[in-house]
Amino acid sequence: MYGFDFIDNTFLVEITQGSELSNKMNFYTVGGFETANGNFVSYTPWYTNHWTDSRITFMTQVTSSFGVIWGFSTGEQADKYKIYPNMKIGLAYFEKLSKDATLSLKATTIIGGKLIEYPCLADYGDIGGVQQVNCRMAASQMPPAETLQYLFNDKPYNQTVVILEYKILF
Repeated sequence: MYGFDFIDNTFLVEITQGSELSNKMNFYTVGGFETANGNFVSYTPWYTNHWTDSRITFMTQVTSSFGVIWGFSTGEQADKYKIYPNMKIGLAYFEKLSKDATLSLKATTIIGGKLIEYPCLADYGDIGGVQQVNCRMAASQMPPAETLQYLFNDKPYNQTVVILEYKILF
């Protein structure tokens, strides 16, 4: 062997479209609320994305028992939210302890990928005028300013994962 061959030692681990945050926001593509004058306001135009967050992950084998995990996601956006792209990095280690026992460690972390939801401007007429409000809560009994604290501002689920596994065959 004349050196480390990156391409020959890199393997596809995962290709996915959609994420937990993407699924969370997809829930709001249906539904809506009625205004005081009875008009229905649909969530669909605000929460329908034009591209679903997609991820690709690889593992580059450095030695027979150690690999580096790396990948990225594209992110996703609609009128009232954005999921930022992210990068996944980590490591994998495998050791055969005996004929019947193995130990493995996998650790990954996601950098970036935050979900941010944006407010709407709503006209509450003579009683409240035009105010910023959480779009999903515009018709609630809550004062518009108080709804803003419920805007999504979430990190990716499973941002850091560590799996230690000991297997023994008997």
